[in-house]
Amino acid sequence: MRFTFDYELEKGIEIRLTNFKYGSRGSVPWTLEVVKCSYLGIATAEEMASFDMEDELVNAKELARLQQCSVSSEKLRRYLEINVVPLVMKKIKYTRFMPQFRFFLSHKSRDKPLMRTFEEGLSFLGYSTWIDAANMPLGASLTAALKTSIDNCDCLIAWLNAEYLASEYCKAELLYAKSLGKIIIPFGVYSEIKELLVGDFEFVQHLFVVNPVSMSFFEMLRRIDETLFHFEKMAILLC
Repeated sequence: MRFTFDYELEKGIEIRLTNFKYGSRGSVPWTLEVVKCSYLGIATAEEMASFDMEDELVNAKELARLQQCSVSSEKLRRYLEINVVPLVMKKIKYTRFMPQFRFFLSHKSRDKPLMRTFEEGLSFLGYSTWIDAANMPLGASLTAALKTSIDNCDCLIAWLNAEYLASEYCKAELLYAKSLGKIIIPFGVYSEIKELLVGDFEFVQHLFVVNPVSMSFFEMLRRIDETLFHFEKMAILLC
């Protein structure tokens, strides 16, 4: 699925959505590819910029949305203009002004494929991320590495569910980030977790908890990026 758009002085920037690759667990991920863009120095297949959406849930939702829009070229174009083009435009801007925010992706192990997708998307935009032991220096202890990584991050993204809020590790990450005054962007279905947000975690009730069911993956990725520039309204405690 190819699509072209114009940006500033450049005409015919070409992007492509494909699902021909096989993921690490046998899944078929969607891949966003920037095929041609002079701003990014992309003119050949070897120079393409891309990222994969490997989480099966994310892929199913995107596939459903794409299928709904594919009934007409106008709907499909609108979908791409709303969901995909803004990300590519941000990447073009960030090529000149590299993002300085660093992310810590807090999650339970079962949600790692989803967070890998976020890691891919944020890396596509140029952000630094820390997700798990794979990012640790050789020989470092997990507890020390987690603490250091939260110390060094600017923003913690938390994927909240009952399993997360039952995990001592996950809860410690969230509370430690709060104690340091880090930007916290929580994702989750609020109706499923609100009864668990008590005691030390009551503060989450005052954050803008983003419901991933109600928006596309591309919109979630844009929401993260935009929150960093409007965090005083969206991602810190309300007075």
